[in-house]
Amino acid sequence: GLWLLFSLFFAVILTLSCHAFRQKRTKYQNTIKSHQTLLNAKNSENLQLKGELLKIKSGKEKLKDNLEKYRKENKRLQEAAKKKRKQRSDAGKHRDNSSTSNNKRTGKPKGAKGGGLKNPDPKEIDYTRHWRLDSCPKCKGSLKDTKPFDHHDHYIRDFEKPKRGIRLVYTRHVIYRYKCPHCKKLVSKYFGKLKNARYGIGMIAFVLYERLERGGSWEGIRTTMNHIIHAKECVPTVKAFIDWIRRYEAEMGEVYRSFLDAIGRSSFAHVDETGIPMDGKNWWLWVIVAAEVVLYLPSESRGSDTIKDIFHEYKGILLSDFWSAYNKLHVEQQKCLAHLVRELRKIHLRAIDKGVKAKKRLEKDDEMQAQENNGEEPKPKKRGRPTKQPEPLTEKQRAKLEELIEQSNKISRQLTVLYEFFQQAWKKDGNDMSVYTPIDKRISISEAELRLKAIIQKIIEDKPASADIERMLKRFKKYGPCLFTYLENQGVMPDNNEAERAIRPFVVQRKVSSNFISPEVMNLYAIHMSLFRTCKRNGVNYEDVIIPLLKGDTAKVLTLLGLKEGEPPP
Repeated sequence: GLWLLFSLFFAVILTLSCHAFRQKRTKYQNTIKSHQTLLNAKNSENLQLKGELLKIKSGKEKLKDNLEKYRKENKRLQEAAKKKRKQRSDAGKHRDNSSTSNNKRTGKPKGAKGGGLKNPDPKEIDYTRHWRLDSCPKCKGSLKDTKPFDHHDHYIRDFEKPKRGIRLVYTRHVIYRYKCPHCKKLVSKYFGKLKNARYGIGMIAFVLYERLERGGSWEGIRTTMNHIIHAKECVPTVKAFIDWIRRYEAEMGEVYRSFLDAIGRSSFAHVDETGIPMDGKNWWLWVIVAAEVVLYLPSESRGSDTIKDIFHEYKGILLSDFWSAYNKLHVEQQKCLAHLVRELRKIHLRAIDKGVKAKKRLEKDDEMQAQENNGEEPKPKKRGRPTKQPEPLTEKQRAKLEELIEQSNKISRQLTVLYEFFQQAWKKDGNDMSVYTPIDKRISISEAELRLKAIIQKIIEDKPASADIERMLKRFKKYGPCLFTYLENQGVMPDNNEAERAIRPFVVQRKVSSNFISPEVMNLYAIHMSLFRTCKRNGVNYEDVIIPLLKGDTAKVLTLLGLKEGEPPP
């Protein structure tokens, strides 16, 4: 029995050992298979990387070949350009070396293709002008008995104004050259800034007039000229327009300095400012309007430093709004009452609007309550969605609306007194505060201040109805006499409307142009705008001024504007 039991136990142990051995063998085989799979994946990845490496190497070789081709082509082009430059430098050497220097041809070789604006056809020439000399412009010697040895033609396109409309004309200028027998120099007629010009003064004046009077954009002016000329090759570019402005910078600068002197001598000056979008930055355009001139001044700053040099030791009266920069100028001032009146009116209308809305809301609520008490239902709409009826007001809401109506009436009552007081400055009924009343019949500045203080005291006793009224009362106390300077100074207005009107044309131009790129061009444009608006202010025709200016005769310009002594030409 023991032997049988021992045999059975040994058989069980042997069976378990065989089962464990089979499990280990299976696990080992699975491990071998997984390692084999990973090895195969590694091998395939290595093969793929080797293929990509071969492609990169072949691409590198191809790039080297392309680089070599590029270097050869670049070298060929450089040699060709060098050869072409040498041909240009050899211009005129194809002529006979025995010829005199006077006959030696400069510039491009004969037969070479030219560039730039073409000369008009001889059949299109409207006028021909010959320019001879009676005396040498250098030594002032006489040339009456000297014959010209050479001449050349110069063509100018210009605008002419017949009795009706405007038309394009071509002028052929025949310019003769002389050899002065006194100083032995070659001389000819000198045209100044129009020496090499292709466009005449009339066309330049037309472009400036379109820009300054009508506020047109440069491209818009080119379109207008294209309609007049009907030849695109004759229409100047925008760059040409800018060059025309830059060309006369010295002459315009002289006129501008005369304007500054005129402002310094004036008895009063209106000042205002507005923004300029300058290539992504915010600049400011200041305008100063005196009795004789209008002056525009661009600046990066809106502070008083921009104009303090102009009004240093100024003896006149400065008319301005309530911008704080003007308070730093040590000059006598008249603050714009029109700004005050407009602001009082805005506050008044805003308060009235709130009161009317509150009153309508209460009436609507009363109507709804009456319908509800009578058992009536609101009439439905015939079309569309039914109207959403507002919720009935609570006692607290009704009290708040009634308080708002009472406050609105109080604001209206207080502002009406202030509004009517300052409105007297423009009335023509002969009151003693009107600018149209003779100065000997007006009240003094101190008397006007006393009247204003009495009104302010009544409002304070009644308690200001809103924060806006309190702010206005503080302003009245702060500026005091500056509100009534006009009462004791002849010709001084109680408003700053002259500067407002002068700055309006630029605001229109700003809407058209949207943005300005160059500060330099903006400065020159401001000078031209100053001249144009000064002509308007003095009743002088702009074309009568701009043509002598373009000819360099600034003295005549100042005489026409009345800024220089002398008799204006007929």
